[in-house]
Amino acid sequence: MEYIEAAKVLGYSNTRTIVHHILPNIMGPVIVIAAGNFASAIVIEAGLSFLGLGVQPPQPSWGLMIKENYNFIITNHPMLAVEPGLAIMLLVLAFNLLGNGLRDALQVKNNI
Repeated sequence: MEYIEAAKVLGYSNTRTIVHHILPNIMGPVIVIAAGNFASAIVIEAGLSFLGLGVQPPQPSWGLMIKENYNFIITNHPMLAVEPGLAIMLLVLAFNLLGNGLRDALQVKNNI
C-alpha cells in the first residue's frame, strides 16, 4: 500500500509502521470477522444441540429447547419452540450489527 511505501521513504522503523499504519487499517476487518465467528458459533451450537450432538439436557441450550418443544409447533403452544429460535436470530443479528458498528466507529479516516 502507498502508506507503507511512504513510511519507508520517511525512514520510520518497522515497529512504528506496524503500530501507526498497519494496525489501525486492519482493525475494522478483524472486528467484523470476529463478530461473524461469534454468530456462527452460536448457530452451530444451537444446530448441534437440536440434532442431539450438542450439550446434554441438564445444561440449557436454545437448540435443545427447540428440539424438546418441536412437537408443540402444530399443537396449542407453538411459541415454546418459536421463542428460542427468535432469540437465536436476534442474538446473531446483534453480533453482526455490533461488528459493523464497531468497524464504522473505528474506521481510519484518510485525509488526502
